[in-house]
Amino acid sequence: MRDNEPKMLTNLLSQGSLLSQIHERTLALSQLAKVVDELLPTPLNQQYRVANYRQGVLILEVSSANWLTRIKYEQSNLISAIRKKILPSLSSIQYKINPAIATNYSQSVNFFDKNAKINNVITIQTAKYLNAVAEHAPEKLKKQLIKLANHAK
Repeated sequence: MRDNEPKMLTNLLSQGSLLSQIHERTLALSQLAKVVDELLPTPLNQQYRVANYRQGVLILEVSSANWLTRIKYEQSNLISAIRKKILPSLSSIQYKINPAIATNYSQSVNFFDKNAKINNVITIQTAKYLNAVAEHAPEKLKKQLIKLANHAK
């Protein structure tokens, strides 16, 4: 017969319980992810995810082979810095390609782009350049360039 009685939350999170071990592991991986974020250049931060750490091997998921190549350029610096900061037992980094990372990032970028205000202002300097180009352009293009230059503010 099963033990289906409700349990107190403190009992579930007590030392040694499975849920407590999962919680500790999650905190350790998130701390490791923060350290890796600090060490990698900005464009790489959206293209990888710390997947796991086991037996001295850090496992990173990367969005594509292109970004994997870029991260491998940083590998030696990354390993030495992680050893100094948080994991002296780190021996290597293993990579796996996971295209879902790029999909999630592009969806978040598209969301912010849709909410961004579009600025359709042409500077006076740009208008001057357009007018200069229009002087030597064919008639049809000349009309369009002048019309575009008239939007300057």
